[in-house]
Amino acid sequence: MMAGCTRACRVKIEMLFTFISYFVLISIQGVASKGCEIPPVVRGTWFYRENGEYHTTEINGDSMTGRGNCLSSHHSHHVNYTFVFLDEQTTCYHCVKFFVRTVNILDKVESGCKTLRDKSPSLNSICDGINPDQQLISLFAENFVPVNCRSGLEGVWQFAYQNRFRFTGECSHPGNVIQSCQTPGSQFLITNQKFTISYRKCDGMSESLDGTVEFSCLGDWFVGKNHYFAVANTKESRKDEKFRCFLKNRDDDEYMGKSITPECNTLKSPEDSPERYRMTPVKSETVTPGCNLPLNFSGHWINTANIDADVYINQTHIVETWHPDIGRSRKTVYVCKESRDSRILLTRLNVDGCQKDYICYDIVPRHHNIIRYRKGLAMIKDDFHTVCSWTQFPAKNAWKYDLFLARDPVPIRCPVAGKFKFTQKGDIKFETRILGGVTDSPRPDIYCKENISDFSVCDAEQKEMWIDEHYCLSVDYKGRPVDIYSIDILYFERCLVFAAY
Repeated sequence: MMAGCTRACRVKIEMLFTFISYFVLISIQGVASKGCEIPPVVRGTWFYRENGEYHTTEINGDSMTGRGNCLSSHHSHHVNYTFVFLDEQTTCYHCVKFFVRTVNILDKVESGCKTLRDKSPSLNSICDGINPDQQLISLFAENFVPVNCRSGLEGVWQFAYQNRFRFTGECSHPGNVIQSCQTPGSQFLITNQKFTISYRKCDGMSESLDGTVEFSCLGDWFVGKNHYFAVANTKESRKDEKFRCFLKNRDDDEYMGKSITPECNTLKSPEDSPERYRMTPVKSETVTPGCNLPLNFSGHWINTANIDADVYINQTHIVETWHPDIGRSRKTVYVCKESRDSRILLTRLNVDGCQKDYICYDIVPRHHNIIRYRKGLAMIKDDFHTVCSWTQFPAKNAWKYDLFLARDPVPIRCPVAGKFKFTQKGDIKFETRILGGVTDSPRPDIYCKENISDFSVCDAEQKEMWIDEHYCLSVDYKGRPVDIYSIDILYFERCLVFAAY
């Protein structure tokens, strides 16, 4: 047919094939685009830095700047979105994956330009070229909506900082302060959506900063134990200087990292960040005491109800420090506000927070080396009749006293004296121990007529208990134990407290 066709005929046939191909392509795109609607959380104008260059991209309901029109999409839990775009000018297919971090922050990875000749485009065929190890690129919303800062950063800290790209060493100045405190119930929500960092110039560091920077919070998210939160400088108009990322870690309360570019992928750990803060929490306010605690409460104690926390008590304050895990610590300060009968109203200050509240302790008078107490519910009001109402304390089956144990206890006279034989019952029993040794051998094979579990209170002051789970009663001709190991006291206890019921 083509052999006998004129030139004009061949031109018409080629035009017909071109029209049919274009019509089929438009039809395929139309069907795909009809089911590919980009959700509102991804739409908007976004600013980001990639490969050392700054970009602005606009995403609307069916297209993305520089990537083309949307052909197909997939989402997971409405937070992870995958889109296939076709750029008609370059005939490139692009697979772009978005991770919605906050309403103002997106992370993305993409496959780059991919062309297909012999097969139709699909989500799998386009997206299989994405390297799973490539860095995430953070996109910042240009028309951002500030959010509350409390979940990202709350408290007051004095800090020393290091910026490896500006100066060597660490700039530590008493005026370096991070202030991030919210005002509960404020009618001006914007006050709870900002925090400030005050820098003071350090001697010998000409590149150290001097001034106060105010940031608006853009939201926070977790990746494993890493806690990221993004901010926007409220006084900066240059977009490349406006947006920044911060990084904290659940296992490291001392350090916080900050990016020096609008990127979050430069933050791997708080200690190894372009700008690093070494922070020390400080109290956000000072409360004047309104009463005194009993004099015999003063000293150092151990709170058995809070991970064996260290407690220091003076006439007006209770300072409790506990360790959630190795290398981390938390401190809470209680200030005596009002006391009546056995109840004491205390103002509670969390050193690494901004809020103060009120809590009531029902404390039994000190008995030997312990203080027994019950703790009520924390409340925002400071009214004694409300906070210290008996209804605020658990009752009936939940009635329970917690203990403060003296850290350096003074032994008291034991309520019993003499030498006793005892038997054991229960899951955890006294066992024979080799003091100063590791194994049971070599031990001589000594014959004893009778072995007993021995409990003795025989010292002159009657303040010590000696316990031997396997005591040999046999003695030699001089009245000494045949078993030389029985001379060692396997369990040595001092009497610290007792009560008669």
